[in-house]
Amino acid sequence: MSTPADRLSAIQAIYLDALNNESQDLACATTPALVAAVQANVANARSTYYAAAAAALANNGADVETAYTAAQTALAAVKQARTNSAQITTLLGDLNGATGAASNLLKLASQGGA
Repeated sequence: MSTPADRLSAIQAIYLDALNNESQDLACATTPALVAAVQANVANARSTYYAAAAAALANNGADVETAYTAAQTALAAVKQARTNSAQITTLLGDLNGATGAASNLLKLASQGGA
């Protein structure tokens, strides 16, 4: 079972990955809409991480563990997309998926689990 520290670490990893790769992702963005999407994802990941840092993330349950695993899996997909030099639209989908998984983990771990 994951701990609150594990959950925060998973959310932090998604944020730091988005932040640390922002310049590389922006370099791949070929339109203003793609640039905005990359920037929005970083902002959303940051917001989720800061909210998670302020929350206890102490709720437990099967849904929390599923969300924790989903967040880890989503980050792995982002890293694999970068390794494979995926098209920016594919990468953005993975980035949004990871940020969404982090947000779901925050919601479940801080407000209620199964």
